[in-house]
Amino acid sequence: MKITLDPGHGPFGNPGVLPGYYEGTRVYMLAQTLKEELEAYKGTEVVITRKTLDDNPSLANRGGEAAKNGSELFISLHSNAASNPAAHGVSVFRSVKRPDSEKLGRLLGEAVVNVMKKRTDITYLRGVMTRTENYNGTVQDYYGVIRSSVKSDKVKYSYIIEHGFHTNLTECGYMFDDKSLSDIAKTEAEVIAKYFGLEKKDDGKPVGYIEYAVQPGDTLSAIARKYGTTWRELADYNKLENPDLIFTGQIIKIPVYDEINVGDVVKIKDDVNTYFPGGRPFSKWVRDYYYVAAQTGDSKGRPVYRGGDRCVLLGDKINKKSGAHVGSPINSWASVNYVEKVE
Repeated sequence: MKITLDPGHGPFGNPGVLPGYYEGTRVYMLAQTLKEELEAYKGTEVVITRKTLDDNPSLANRGGEAAKNGSELFISLHSNAASNPAAHGVSVFRSVKRPDSEKLGRLLGEAVVNVMKKRTDITYLRGVMTRTENYNGTVQDYYGVIRSSVKSDKVKYSYIIEHGFHTNLTECGYMFDDKSLSDIAKTEAEVIAKYFGLEKKDDGKPVGYIEYAVQPGDTLSAIARKYGTTWRELADYNKLENPDLIFTGQIIKIPVYDEINVGDVVKIKDDVNTYFPGGRPFSKWVRDYYYVAAQTGDSKGRPVYRGGDRCVLLGDKINKKSGAHVGSPINSWASVNYVEKVE
């Protein structure tokens, strides 16, 4: 399934009560981690409305991105604010045009509360709500991001999630912690996966690893994105007790998977018609041939990902009957889950 995440505001939008806290920066980091968690599930593709930290699209363009790309689920990520510093809790807003989205909204809200309350001891669910306005005699969603997202019938679920109050010292402190964002991302992804029946990818066992020396300013999440994996896999593989604590010069091992090796002959599985999840469809003639696996990684041996799946480069076409190489190579990346070896 396709999901659009919208980190609210710009990089320095809405400062919190703790120096250096900005809502726009923290929810941008949350979106990156949530994307990693969600794309650990089969067939899941996540689009983030802010391509870089400095981006600040209009409200219409944020929700419009989900409508344009055909997402089924849109979530705008926020932390809340109030003039009263005692105000606290999690709020979820859903579209008035999507009454069936109430259940998932409540499940998400309750899950976020459960994980936050373990450390804040004050967080509670303020409600799963709609907020509307009357426009030329028509009731519509008040929030522009929700309103613009549900212009497409494909967007069945559209939410704003307020992850506590950054004007509350306790909840601001929680959202200022990287491990807290990881905990929230993990629990939100688990709720979404369970609700939609998503299965974790079975990546098998690594056949080896490459070594990466940590550079100044590196984070485990940034290294994971660079090598097409997740911070959690790197933490587990390297037995890091505290994934937030890495140092310059430290060697991080990047697991390498090679279920399909260069030179193997593979065929397209019968039940697929795209090269990878969310990718372009292939023509029917593509299934008429076998292919030589030309590459299983990039020039540095790093796994290549498309649509959240590891991919193999399909090279020379092979005649199914004679086994002879036929014409020029196809040179298209295909999901390893979409091809199989020819015995």
